[in-house]
Amino acid sequence: MSLNLEAHGGLYTLHSHLNHSCTPNVSVRHNDRRTALSRITLIAKRSIVAGEELFVTYVNPEMDVRRRRRELQAWGFGECNCVRCLQEAKHMKPEDEGIDDLAAELKASLGVM
Repeated sequence: MSLNLEAHGGLYTLHSHLNHSCTPNVSVRHNDRRTALSRITLIAKRSIVAGEELFVTYVNPEMDVRRRRRELQAWGFGECNCVRCLQEAKHMKPEDEGIDDLAAELKASLGVM
């Protein structure tokens, strides 16, 4: 994996401790992009109570559950089972899941993933 895939680059201690959710309660902002010593700031997306875990999203939250899960799996995170994904997966048609599984198997056998 290349660190250059991150648009802003860098190793951030705080950011590295944040887990994923498809409904994150914070977003990350990169400040002062002009220098290599840029810093990040977390912005609350809603009210957060003391002691509540902070979550960011590792994928585009506007994608559907299948695409979000596929992207997370491609990065080695496994299948997302956050509250949102579990809720959306309940409403997926069984035949939709089979098509995605077949496509994933074909890509894996061809070394495309």
